[in-house]
Amino acid sequence: MSTVRILVIEHEHGTGPERFGRWLEDAGAEVVVTRPYLGEVIPAVGSFDALIVLGGSAGPLEDAENPWFPEVRRLLERSIGGEFPSLNICLGGEMLAVAGRAPITRRAHPQIGIYELAATSAGKSDPVFGSLSESRLPAVLFHQEEMALPDGAELLVTGSDAPVQAFRLGEFAWGTQFHPETDAGQITRWLDGEDLALPTGKTEDSIIAEVADHDEELKQTGRALAHSFVAFLAAERP
Repeated sequence: MSTVRILVIEHEHGTGPERFGRWLEDAGAEVVVTRPYLGEVIPAVGSFDALIVLGGSAGPLEDAENPWFPEVRRLLERSIGGEFPSLNICLGGEMLAVAGRAPITRRAHPQIGIYELAATSAGKSDPVFGSLSESRLPAVLFHQEEMALPDGAELLVTGSDAPVQAFRLGEFAWGTQFHPETDAGQITRWLDGEDLALPTGKTEDSIIAEVADHDEELKQTGRALAHSFVAFLAAERP
């Protein structure tokens, strides 16, 4: 059987697939990253088995500064309709929510650092997110936009005061608010590049330290999600 091929859309410098991409490759996938912010054309999705849309500092409707956003949302509408699987992270998850006609709101204060999440009953039986069924699920959040659950979507992971942390819309489209790909090094670079009011009681150093302290758990979660996504894609191929 030929290798599972995954197209990854990176929205800005410093927000690449990182170790999540390596875990996908370890599971047997070929990962092709396209960077439309550098003028690269998004390839035809039909030559791939799945799409991953990554995060970024923009909001999901900031089209003027990111003219490829409408094309990405149209691709996600097709994924919702069952044409191909997609896994969409943070900004990608927000774009999926928008494609599913859910509202996006701006939080008064961002969520940055480690937050305690948990799989729902639907998440525990999901073919991809069932790998994250542990009762305790520390995860990295780094966002100020917040998504609502689209009509008809299954809530898979919840927690914190932004309860929509992962969902599935249709049979093939998954979105997360949390970051399964990141680590303390990337968080350090993001904090250096962002002008955000930090969550109450946190400093840049404390955020970096808490992410580093949870690295083993983060690796287990991210690796499990990457491997289960590739296994799902392989099982879905004719």
